[in-house]
Order: sequence, then C-alpha cells, then structure tokens
Amino acid sequence: MMNKTDLFVENIYRLKFKLIKIEMVILLDYEAHVPDLMTRMRSLEGFAVVGQTEKVERATGSGGKIAMSVKYLPNSEEIYANLDEISAAIKALPGVRNIKILTYNKRPILKKGKPIIY
Repeated sequence: MMNKTDLFVENIYRLKFKLIKIEMVILLDYEAHVPDLMTRMRSLEGFAVVGQTEKVERATGSGGKIAMSVKYLPNSEEIYANLDEISAAIKALPGVRNIKILTYNKRPILKKGKPIIY
C-alpha cells in the first residue's frame, strides 16, 4: 500500500498528459529536403516521434507532399489548442507550406465539418 510520500513521488515522475498521435500531410516547397525537415521536427519541444507514413510525392515545379505521423507530448488536454501549437511549430520550419491534419489519436478529425488545414 502506498503512503502519501510514495504517491507524491510517483506524481512528480509521471507525465501530466499522455502522448498524442497525429497523422498529417505536409505540403512542401519543391526544394525542401525531407530528412532535414524531419530532423528539425524531432528537435522541436514536445515532439517525441516523427516518421513518414508514405513516400514523398513531388510534382514538377509545384512542390512536394509528405504523409507523416507525429507523437507529441501536449501541454493541455484541449485538442484544438494542441493542434494549433504543433502546426505553428512545424510551419515555422523552412520549406513547409501547409499542414492538413488527418487524425488525432487514430480518429479522423474535422473542425466545423471541414478538414483542418494550417
């Protein structure tokens, strides 16, 4: 049986919120280098895992598109605030044009009935 001290110590070491998993499609500039983009994403605060889910699609002269999966350590339980935070961090990276969110914790997600695009 745990005493109050053990419970306090356990709470210090446990995460406040669980990791969230987001699947997204990122539209890129034509010159964007995907391995460098993924390295930069992995170095962002809160990003635990970053991976490609499909090959990069490149259209001549217009840019590229990459499907990705991200596991993120959120600061709150508010879904849309977490998505805003994640998207703002990714959009600040060089070569990123737009982000389309596909799923949040394996569930399709919309906002006001429309896909979420940043």
